[in-house]
Amino acid sequence: MKKFFLLVTLILFCLTPRVFAYTVTGAELQTIAIDALEKALAERGETRRHEILFMQSPPDLKLPEGEVEVRTNLPAQISYISLTPVRATVYLNGRAWRTVSFTASVKVYDTVLVANHDLRIEVPVAAEDFHEAEVAIDGRNEFVKDVNEIVGLVPHRFIRGGSPISKGYFQQPVAVNSGQRVTIVLNWRGIRASARGIALTRGRIGSLIKVKNEISEKVLTAKVIDSQTVEVSM
Repeated sequence: MKKFFLLVTLILFCLTPRVFAYTVTGAELQTIAIDALEKALAERGETRRHEILFMQSPPDLKLPEGEVEVRTNLPAQISYISLTPVRATVYLNGRAWRTVSFTASVKVYDTVLVANHDLRIEVPVAAEDFHEAEVAIDGRNEFVKDVNEIVGLVPHRFIRGGSPISKGYFQQPVAVNSGQRVTIVLNWRGIRASARGIALTRGRIGSLIKVKNEISEKVLTAKVIDSQTVEVSM
């Protein structure tokens, strides 16, 4: 009889609706996540205009009575081009009670140079090829703000009109072509001499090419200085 009474009491207890004393809303979880994301951006020195949007609203969480705390977990790096996963863990009386996962879109904007039209490979660019505009950046490329950094350079890849410009898209134009006559400057122990030569390979300013001394016919490795001059250091 006693066992039967205990069994009935247990069943009645299980059927009794659980009383919740507090609700953490999805909006509150989003606000806490925004604070965490803002702090992470500030720690990486991000001061540019940005937006934080959520792809879905977290559910409301109903909790029993007790001391409630919410902690967020973010990845080590916040992406500006893909979604950032957010994990919000609700602690009740110091113990993890429920974890909710959702995603945030972090968009950062900056005023940079943008191509006015398609830019072709190996065609030197001029100031009129660009204009300034505020665009969403990807966080990986260092976009150009001063047109003087790229005027006279050539794209090493096709750049579509309307694209923000990274200096990494450009290189020096070809300054010396194969078969071209050049002046070979020789630096050796403080002595500077020059000779006429022929470029055997083409090269850009700062690159190394093969040249042949016209008199000795010796093949040397030289650095391109400009469109007429190469330098050999010994």
